[in-house]
Amino acid sequence: MKTNSINKNGCSVCEQGQENYTTFRPAYRPKQAFYQYDYRHTDGELFSIVAPTLEECRSRRNEWIAEKSKDKYILFLGFQRLGEFDTISEAKKYAQDSGLTGAFNLLGDNYRDAWYVSQSKQEQV
Repeated sequence: MKTNSINKNGCSVCEQGQENYTTFRPAYRPKQAFYQYDYRHTDGELFSIVAPTLEECRSRRNEWIAEKSKDKYILFLGFQRLGEFDTISEAKKYAQDSGLTGAFNLLGDNYRDAWYVSQSKQEQV
């Protein structure tokens, strides 16, 4: 949906599942037009980009949606975030190989696991 203004008081007016865009010519490049593009995902998160073509804006939006739809698992040791992983096994292997001890928590979309690792027998010697 093309509009003359895609924001109100600096905030995007894009509705969920919709796109808004407008063209502009920057003062430093008056012969070149750019698109200011907003897309609000169905979950409410906003994707915003400036690009020379509408096709590039939509292509980058599609890449963002594809990346967003991948399952991600976040590993914590206590409240410390250790990393983000694509698979559960990858996260658990990282925790096992890290040599760290304490309460591990692994969170994902519709997934939660927690376990405790105490000092290993090799370290006790």
